[in-house]
Amino acid sequence: MNVAVVAHFYPPEPCAAATRIASLAAALTRAGHDVTVVTTFPSFPTDCFLAGSRPVPLRSERCGEVRVVRLWSLLVRGLPGRRLLHWGSAAFAAAGYLLLTRRRYDQIIVSLPPITLAPVGIIAAWRHRAKLVADVRDVFPDIAIAMGAWRPNGFWARAVERLARALYRRADLIVAVTPTALEQIAARGVDPARLLLVRNAAEHMAAVPRAAPCGGFTAIYAGNLGVATDVDLLLEAARLLTREGITIAVVGDGARGRELAERARGVANLVLRGSLPRAAAMRAVAAADVAIVPLRKGIAESVPTKLYDAVAVGCPVVVAGDGEARTEGAALGALCVAAGDAAALAAALRRLAALDRQALRALGDQGRARLAARADRAAVMGEFAARVTALG
Repeated sequence: MNVAVVAHFYPPEPCAAATRIASLAAALTRAGHDVTVVTTFPSFPTDCFLAGSRPVPLRSERCGEVRVVRLWSLLVRGLPGRRLLHWGSAAFAAAGYLLLTRRRYDQIIVSLPPITLAPVGIIAAWRHRAKLVADVRDVFPDIAIAMGAWRPNGFWARAVERLARALYRRADLIVAVTPTALEQIAARGVDPARLLLVRNAAEHMAAVPRAAPCGGFTAIYAGNLGVATDVDLLLEAARLLTREGITIAVVGDGARGRELAERARGVANLVLRGSLPRAAAMRAVAAADVAIVPLRKGIAESVPTKLYDAVAVGCPVVVAGDGEARTEGAALGALCVAAGDAAALAAALRRLAALDRQALRALGDQGRARLAARADRAAVMGEFAARVTALG
């Protein structure tokens, strides 16, 4: 089949969404399909287009067996509402391309968020008379309400709810990353036969070995500094551990990166390393003694991919979160504390710092063994591709 995957994020952007889409595209090509990824030019996490990626109306390139169509979008750094403008313009370009292209697609897969891609999926499926698959990484407006960004009965929540329901009515298959997310979608009256659980996962990372100890005890957070990440927790835990020889290193950037940098001044044991390419970030995690996965209070349906990535390189993990993140963390052998509890996070890090290197390595090895049986990305995406193939 000819399959179009519509996504806002795609490598070389170093984020979980880009990695998930690249893995899905690879699985679909292995299944024998001709895959086109329709996306925009890379800008995450710097909030400006990456070097060598100045937008043109359209650029087609090959990434292995996958054809990648990159389309113009508008991104003005520092402009209020720039993200919504960026997402909206990228969605407009994607809709225009899929309406006008001569290539016919048998299936359209749309990856959300951003929710602005929902109408693109609906329009493209209508234009090509194609089956529609919605890959829902975050359920909107539920997650925005849980984070306090939108009021339950506010304009944005109601508008996005209508848009999400329209997508769910049209989709032939709806994919979510956690059981809680599936329940939230099913509560809209969606037939369970059209729902599929495809967890976030990690690829086999045997080529990223655990590094030799380099002195001190380092806990690392590697990922997006977005609104779902509790950067306040990292800061407060570092302050509680200032005199105990425990360093918290942060690898990544995002919407709250500048705020964290300003507030971290004077906190000597909170080290900000900035954004790194994915391979370098994974080496940094492998070199750390423990990884931290901090989610804000109220987020019950999400499991960050960074949990799987840390376990994949054999790094012990502390999950500071509730709901699915806590459940999945425990299943992978992580130490779990309540979301937002800096004292509990600091205590967990003290407990791990008291262990010797051999004990820490044993914890990491146990996590990797559990991950191999539970959430290997190649196997998970292979199942996703098989279900897509079965739609015909």
